[in-house]
Amino acid sequence: MISIVVACAVVLLDQVTKRLVAASVPPGGRIDVIGDALRITHIRNTGAIFGIMKGSGGYLTIFSLVAAVVLVVALLLARKAVGLAKVALGLILGGAVGNLIDRVRLGAVIDFIDMGAGDAVRWPSFNVADLAITVGVVFMVVCSLRSGSGSALE
Repeated sequence: MISIVVACAVVLLDQVTKRLVAASVPPGGRIDVIGDALRITHIRNTGAIFGIMKGSGGYLTIFSLVAAVVLVVALLLARKAVGLAKVALGLILGGAVGNLIDRVRLGAVIDFIDMGAGDAVRWPSFNVADLAITVGVVFMVVCSLRSGSGSALE
């Protein structure tokens, strides 16, 4: 149950933040939050996480849908998973669904968190869904290492 709650929270937070950005920042526009170290931008990403594979929206939509189904099956099969592994699955599922909603609705994903120093040194823009997926994967690795068996879902 915790995985579903986490996934729903991620989807809600992701979609609310993306709609706020779309409503308040024109495409390509930006708002400096902490100087040039943290900006809110409005970027339409037709690629994958952190902007890789630009223009692959159709393939990524299918991949996101398959990933969401696989994660739901993993949740159903992972009844013995520890708490952190269940949270990790929820984070990854919520992130996948959040970005899938954008791909289906807009044909691209809204990215808006822009970090770096000046214009020369910038991390690729990302969103709440990307962050949830990344943190979820890190949690799964930690759970796998702690379990000793290599699997966090036993």
